[in-house]
Amino acid sequence: MSIPPAAPTPTASPTPTPRPSSTACGPQGSQNSQGSQGSQGQGGRGGGAGQGFGGRGGQGGQGGQGGGRQLTEAEAEAQVSKATTDLGDAKDALAGVKIKAPSDGTVLTVAGTVGTHYTSGTFITLGDLSDLEVQAMFTESDVGVLKLGQKATITFATQPGQTYAGEVAHIDPTATTSSRLVRYGVTISLGNRPARLLLGQSASVSVLTGEASDALYVPAQAVRTAGDGTTTVTVRSGGGQVRRTVKVGVRGDRYVEILSGLSDGDQVVLPADAAGGGFPQEGFPGA
Repeated sequence: MSIPPAAPTPTASPTPTPRPSSTACGPQGSQNSQGSQGSQGQGGRGGGAGQGFGGRGGQGGQGGQGGGRQLTEAEAEAQVSKATTDLGDAKDALAGVKIKAPSDGTVLTVAGTVGTHYTSGTFITLGDLSDLEVQAMFTESDVGVLKLGQKATITFATQPGQTYAGEVAHIDPTATTSSRLVRYGVTISLGNRPARLLLGQSASVSVLTGEASDALYVPAQAVRTAGDGTTTVTVRSGGGQVRRTVKVGVRGDRYVEILSGLSDGDQVVLPADAAGGGFPQEGFPGA
């Protein structure tokens, strides 16, 4: 009986290992084949020798090709915690873009559009259009007779022929001077808001500072006031002109009430520089 030589030990090189021959009396060859299979499995190749052991060598090769590391439980919990925090931050950021008004009102201005980067200052301006006011300017000669609570009449350029009631709500204590013209700001509260009224529209204001009934009155241009406070009116008398001292009552922009010094029917002479002055056909304002 001949004993076959031992099978060479396989290596990690790609050259296939020669297959040893075996007989019924060759158990050593089979044992060497099994040892070769284990070596091939470590090298990541499927070339083990011996009958019935080549498949196991291939399994060892699959183990050598295995990939990435699995996360530990602590690492997975850390990732979940970070994702939960990021979600909370995103919800807070979304809630921050919602602007809630402190009270009811109408949006007047918005300092930006979609995508505008906000830095500081007022972004949205609200206004209560149910309580409107008119900002008017009065000369220093007129403001002296104005008082809080006096009734006012307001007209708007966009609504000719219509008048609205108002009331003096505030008088500025300091004047505004422009080109030697001294004026004072006066705030007039508007009782009822006119329909289709827009902010910034032009308006004219007339304030009732006094009224008289059954009054004798003359155009304001006919009345002259001296330095000592004496008021006079020039009338025609005997083919000439005579200046008479009069006592005045209610003063208006156009007319002045005469309490004494004139009689009904006297012919009053207006100054030569009077423009558009004259006696009205209607009654005295406020009568």
